Amino acid sequence: MKQQELNRQLQKLKDLISKTDSASALSAELRSHWAKYICVIASGFLENSLKLIYTDFVKNASSEPVANFTSSTLSKIQNPKTDRFIEIARKFKSKWAEDLEKYVDENDRKDAIDSIMNNRHQIVHGKQSGITIARVKQYIEKSIEVVIFIENQCLA
Repeated sequence: MKQQELNRQLQKLKDLISKTDSASALSAELRSHWAKYICVIASGFLENSLKLIYTDFVKNASSEPVANFTSSTLSKIQNPKTDRFIEIARKFKSKWAEDLEKYVDENDRKDAIDSIMNNRHQIVHGKQSGITIARVKQYIEKSIEVVIFIENQCLA
């Protein structure tokens, strides 16, 4: 990823995942709580990805008033599932949306993003979530592929 703030957030997320084994080795319940916490952090990372990548694109491609307006609009994105990713891409270029839709439909990427957001919703509303550290790690890896894809669309 080229966006520095996203790289920083991703590194913190990866560091957190790597520390879960030593922090909760003796307790399955504690591992479950860590998985939930990591899932919520991952959802924030995805939210921030859309905001930061598209804001950078607009800042480089338009005037300051247009960039300010777009940045303000993007800052309101919350808990985006894959359909929202595609909808936002479509607002920039229909081709981006078409390509992104094809890309997320491959290799369980759509399921990964939607699962992070669905689990996040369950967790923050005090409902049961079967998320595990291994599963959230897989979801994050697939989600990163999508973030990089979007970033590359904006850089092309």
